[in-house]
Amino acid sequence: MIWIGGFVLAVALYLIGPDRFFDACLDLIDEIDSGFRNLIATLGVQAYGVVRALAIAIYVVFAVLAFLASQRGHRGVGAWVVVTLVFLMLVWRPYDSYATPISRWIGALALVVAGAVVMTQRLTADPPRRNGPPPPYPPGGRVS
Repeated sequence: MIWIGGFVLAVALYLIGPDRFFDACLDLIDEIDSGFRNLIATLGVQAYGVVRALAIAIYVVFAVLAFLASQRGHRGVGAWVVVTLVFLMLVWRPYDSYATPISRWIGALALVVAGAVVMTQRLTADPPRRNGPPPPYPPGGRVS
């Protein structure tokens, strides 16, 4: 492998020229850096829409799971109310001319993902415990 790397380096030095080899390497690094920055800028613009769409879609998933959990006897409606209020506070924009920052959408996405995971765990866990008969009174007395 080392010999092959040496031969590749010799061919590169011959093609580029030994006196311009370091300049060519630095130019290649600059081109890679510029391409990477352009890719990040392009993805950043598209990421805003993706994060918003994911947050809204996962909120709907959370709401459905919360209502399913409440129908099966688990606590779900209270969680739905709290998550809905916090979600709306995060994504609400007071002025129509300014978009909500992506950091708030990411926070809202994290909130609804956590809520959906909790509701999924509640639905896949054992059924909720139903209250049995009350304990005997007085304590220690006979049960008839």
